[in-house]
Amino acid sequence: MKKQLSLALAGLALVAGCGTTSPDASISAPSASAIRSDELNVGPMLGAHHIRGYAKPGGTRTGNMTLHGGNIMPSSATYAIFWGPDWNTNSAFTADKITGIASLLGGFGGSNYARTSTEYNGVNGVFVGTGSSYVASYVDNSAAPSGAPATSAVQSEVCSVLAAHGVTPRSDAIYNVYSTTPRGSAGYCAWHSYGSCAGVAVQFAWYFNLDGDSGCDPVSPASAGHSQGLSAIANVTAHEVYETVTDPRNGGWYDASNGENADKCAWSFGPTNSGLVTLSNNSSWKLQMEWSNNAFTASTGYANRNGQLACLDGQTKF
Repeated sequence: MKKQLSLALAGLALVAGCGTTSPDASISAPSASAIRSDELNVGPMLGAHHIRGYAKPGGTRTGNMTLHGGNIMPSSATYAIFWGPDWNTNSAFTADKITGIASLLGGFGGSNYARTSTEYNGVNGVFVGTGSSYVASYVDNSAAPSGAPATSAVQSEVCSVLAAHGVTPRSDAIYNVYSTTPRGSAGYCAWHSYGSCAGVAVQFAWYFNLDGDSGCDPVSPASAGHSQGLSAIANVTAHEVYETVTDPRNGGWYDASNGENADKCAWSFGPTNSGLVTLSNNSSWKLQMEWSNNAFTASTGYANRNGQLACLDGQTKF
């Protein structure tokens, strides 16, 4: 899906705020010269986190990723948008997921897990860093899509929520949209894309409701202290966030089969402590490993599902 789609915003959704924090002033937006004019339309679905057991046709043992003429995100500001009425009325949604996602996203910055992606640079020579700041969450009580949405629908949701709250879009941000929509027959758990809001280039990601969904369940140990549904969206969030920072606008790092760094290590977890990853805020999560070109070249790291040594969890130094 490489085609661009244009966006027509239909008006503002009614949303209810859910606790915000101040933006981290240390995170600077990319310069205007780094944003190409053709990136302001709706982007394609990128880096779909496929369900367990998915076998991508062809190229399953493709080697290292290459840069495709664009830039990366040296740092990021992350937001969470919780879409659907159940976020206010259903205890299965409200019990731990909103606070849990805040803990997850709040722990990325400065973590060893974030260092698994710092080898990748953009055409401007700037490298991915470990800086990431969780900024705010919002709840939109309107009905979420009943099935898999188009990227334009998710972009419209992001733009509407920001406008309704008087929030200026940030080009250094990743807007994570968590829905109450079950995956159904879709062969993926989440995806990321890009576009613009009010003329500002933005990145965003879509996540299905994964409660009771074995196809998207990392099977987190009870010692982590998270519900199954939270553990599932946490793992796919890590997948999409680190693909976004290394390939934010379809010109970053991916291999000959369009596999991004998280795609290449999907459903591969580190061997330490049942695959749990400890983040900078000391929260622990079962998160998949990320692909390292350097590790693949040196034949180090842990194996992915194809037996290639190249996956890192940030918990072990090679």
